[in-house]
Amino acid sequence: MPQADALQSLFRDAQDLLVILRPDRSLDSHNPAFARLVSAAENGVDFMEFVPVTARDRVVTQLVRAAGGDEVLVEVPHADADGAAHAVEYRFFPIDGGQVAGIGRPRGARISDKDALDRARAQLKSQTRMLDEIQLELTQVPFIDPVTGVWNRMQVFERLTAEWSRCERFSSPLTLLLIEVQGYDAVAAEKGSSVGDGVLKAVARRLKQTVRDHDILGRASGAQFIVVATHSDFDGAQSLSRRVRDAVTLDPVTVEGHEIPVGLRIGGATRRSEGVEILEDLFRVAEAALEGVSHSTDDPWKVQAEVV
Repeated sequence: MPQADALQSLFRDAQDLLVILRPDRSLDSHNPAFARLVSAAENGVDFMEFVPVTARDRVVTQLVRAAGGDEVLVEVPHADADGAAHAVEYRFFPIDGGQVAGIGRPRGARISDKDALDRARAQLKSQTRMLDEIQLELTQVPFIDPVTGVWNRMQVFERLTAEWSRCERFSSPLTLLLIEVQGYDAVAAEKGSSVGDGVLKAVARRLKQTVRDHDILGRASGAQFIVVATHSDFDGAQSLSRRVRDAVTLDPVTVEGHEIPVGLRIGGATRRSEGVEILEDLFRVAEAALEGVSHSTDDPWKVQAEVV
């Protein structure tokens, strides 16, 4: 079944709640089952509007993970037209264009007899299999950097734009780090491009192990990486920079039998840094901080971010 037909069939007939969220987490589309439970459901509205305030941080964290490439299970409370609370168990996963799809079932939903229960289970299994097939197809979309396996520049910018909008809406802190691998060009010239690429892969692996699951990690260009840390202020930026420096530079990387020491320069800014008013300012201040880091310093990191 073509992808579009599969999605249309799922949305029309499924008894489970089905939603597709845009990169800014607003509702792109939803099925009748979702509309029946969440009477205020309307496309274009922030999904967080359908979640109680007390649960938003937890749900946002899981949605960020899903947008970042993970499949997550999370319980989301919804209120019906009468104000009664319903706990819905969702399975969220990423799809094309930075969007997130979710399939949910109200927890403790009553089914009248064994035959109905068996039918419901079979339907859910079938829907899940179809969603898995759709998800597998969508993973072929070229939003991953082919060398390092992290997000590419375009995908990072798309996700950062969504995060910036969310942070402005909820007055949340946000940190951007620009991380430059020192000596990459010299290694590639001396030992070959495959060794140079191997160094970048090793750095990317160490970065993945250092940043949080819901942070955004990508390759900007050449030997430069980007980390977007959500819910991170000036102190968080400083702490993250130190962790990145230690994780990447304390031990050399081994590539094709060569032990290669890695140096970093790190420049960063937060949403509340001096001079940051719009998203473009965040990059400008971070780039200025990066340029201010000496190539020869014994302490190859710096964050220029003043909390205002």
